[in-house]
Formats: sequence, C-alpha cells, structure tokens
Amino acid sequence: MLLYRSRSRGRLLALVALTIGLSVSAEKLLALDDTNPAPKVDQDKAATSNSGEGIRRWLDLNTLSFSFRYRNQTDSDDYRFFDNWQQRSLIDGRLKLDADGKYAVHFHVSSGRTFNWAYSDEIGNDFQYRTTGATAAVPAAILPLLYSAVLADPADYQMAKLAPSRGWEMSFRQLYFSATPVKELSFEYGSIGIERGASTEATTYDDDGYLTGERLRILAPDHLFFDQIAITFAYEGDLFQTSFFNRAERLGQSNYHQFLASKRFGNRLSTSIDYTFDKGTHTLRQALLLKVPELKAIDSVRPELYQRLNDKVLSGQTYDSGSGLAITASKTFAKRFQLEGGYAGIDEQYGVLTGIRIMALFGFSMNGDAFLTGNRVFTRANWKVTPYITFFGYFTHQVTTPPLIDTNLNKQSLNGGATINFQTILTKMHVL
Repeated sequence: MLLYRSRSRGRLLALVALTIGLSVSAEKLLALDDTNPAPKVDQDKAATSNSGEGIRRWLDLNTLSFSFRYRNQTDSDDYRFFDNWQQRSLIDGRLKLDADGKYAVHFHVSSGRTFNWAYSDEIGNDFQYRTTGATAAVPAAILPLLYSAVLADPADYQMAKLAPSRGWEMSFRQLYFSATPVKELSFEYGSIGIERGASTEATTYDDDGYLTGERLRILAPDHLFFDQIAITFAYEGDLFQTSFFNRAERLGQSNYHQFLASKRFGNRLSTSIDYTFDKGTHTLRQALLLKVPELKAIDSVRPELYQRLNDKVLSGQTYDSGSGLAITASKTFAKRFQLEGGYAGIDEQYGVLTGIRIMALFGFSMNGDAFLTGNRVFTRANWKVTPYITFFGYFTHQVTTPPLIDTNLNKQSLNGGATINFQTILTKMHVL
C-alpha cells in the first residue's frame, strides 16, 4: 500500500508539472490567450471557410476535456477511504442530422465505474481493498446491521464490493435521439441525462448520473406561464453499468417519473419545481438561482429544498420520509477565479433512492458523491489560468452526524487538480 501511494503521488506531481508547463508554454506556442487574440481578418476567413461546410455542419461539441485530481477522503469511522490520484475524461456533444439541428443524436462519453463517479483510479486497480478496509473499520455494535443487510441483498453487496475501477475505460453514459419538429416541442429517447432545473446535484442526483427512457419538453411560456415543462418516464438504476449498451433493454421498463417546470424572471432569477417518483419513493423539489451583484461580496445565491414524502421498505428495512436543503453562494473575481461556499443538510436516509440496502446503510446516496448524506459545510474554487486550463479545489466537512446513520463514506473530503479543455483549443484553432 505504501509503495502504491508513493507511486501515485509521484505520478500526480508529474501531471501537475506537465500541466503547469502547458499553461506557461501553450500561450506562446498556440497564441490562444484571450489577451492576445488572433488577427480579426484571420478569424473571419477561418469562420467563412468552415461555416456550414466542415465538421461543424454535423458536429456540435460541448465538452472535450481531461481532468486529474488528488483526492483525500475519510468516512465517519475515520477510515481513509481515498488517498490517491484519479483521472476523468469527458466527451459531450451531438451529431446533427439536419442543418438546423432539429434532429440529432446526443452523446456523453466518460470514464468512471458507477452512476455517480466519473473519476477513475489508475488502470488495474479495483475497489475491493477500499470497501474491505471500510467494512473492517465499522464499530462492532454496527456489525449485526451490516450482516443483515448483506444477507438481505448479497448480489448487490458483492457487485459494490468487487466492481473494478475500470481505469481509463470510456463508456456512453448518455446516447439518445432528440427531435424538435416545432420550437414548442422537443422529444428525447435513449440514455438521457437527469433534468434538475435550478437545483444541483447536492439535493437531486449526481451530475454523472443517467436514465434510460424518454423525455418530452414543452416550451410555450406565452400559453403555459412556465418557460419549460419537462416530463420524463425512464428507468433509473444499474448503478454499476455506466454504458448504455449494457442498459439498452431498460428502454422497455419504467420506474422513474418526473414532472418539472422552470421559469425565469428577467435576467436575475431562475426557478424550478418538480415532482419525482423513483422506485416507489415520492419526492418534491424546489430551487431558485438569484443574481445579487449589488451585495458586492457575492454574485449569486442558490437555495434548494426537497421533501421525500413517504416511508419506503427496502429489503426488509423501513426508511422514513425526510427532507433536506442546500444553499450556495458564489463570487467571481477578475472573470477567471470563482469561489463558492455553502451548507448542505441531506437527510440520513436519502440512500433509499439507490434501491440497495447495503448502500443506504453506508450513507451512499444518489446525489453528488461530494455531498452524500449528513449536515456539512463546503467550499470550492476554480481558477481559469488560460482559456483551456483550469485549476480547481474542493473541501467539505460534516459538521454533525445524523443519529440514524451507522457509518458515512464522506465525513471529510479534500481534492484538487486541473482540467485541460481540448474543445477550447480546437475551437480557437478553427478546427471546430
């Protein structure tokens, strides 16, 4: 283990040095910095030569990036669940089937081994030694609960325990067809993303999550008041099957129904409300994003709430209804440095949404893995050192332990790393 950690940190230092070198030298080699833009005439010529003729006629690329980070995380039993470097690769965009993009095939390809983890450990490493260590650190008084959960659902326990990291392997988390025959209606079918409205992954589902099914969007604010009404019928599950090709048979099943409405009021306020049925659990959510530049200290504030309305029996264990919240404040300095901070209180039985009793026992839930359950403070920072390299950091600490939680995977977490945005590089080189 000591040799593994020393090698991991050595590779991390090498990646940091490489990224810093890129951020210093690429400015000169590619002249991509916004402070030194290419001559306007060259940009116009490039845009003219590519417009409607080249790859952009068929491809809209939203994201093409590579990130690496060091992650240090302890659980509520003070077991160090993570102490290593990780990588994430993302490709997101759409293939347009017509010039206007009314009909398209969307894709979201990423690394990652589970529903809410797009970051992966290095090649060849699995997850067993972490889960084994976490189980060994569980207090003796909790072992009967652990054993009963394993006996109630042994297949899911083994899958969670032995699932490989999958290292650099990429999979189609999302792959779906969209049609917008008229501007008021849009339809999506396949492996689709999760609609959150003004809420975030703190109180909903992880940003890396996926559904298998269909969604109808109605965009008729002149007639229906709301800017958008989104109706989703899908299958939510297969937490360890990130590839759509391993979940395609779920298109004929449905255990997830969502009705979401969102509304903007001018340029300052965005709001949303939704009702979600997920494997027998009924949840309401409300959120708003308010821009408040007059306060000077912050640019925006985002409060969000949820209420889980009913009790749920999962493999013989009853999970009570509950509620939670999150509030985030954000400030941007000099257009390149963004600082966020806030508080999240996620009820201790939110893990019932996994549908897996052993996961819920350990406080593993479907929301962002940076939050999971419990009451915590958090802060994160993003520093865009160039248009194509961003350094980031994140810290969260659980300030109270919910009384019904027996153990929690995320008592404290600290990570930091960098993202290289290849999509920006290709755009500024007029390849896209």
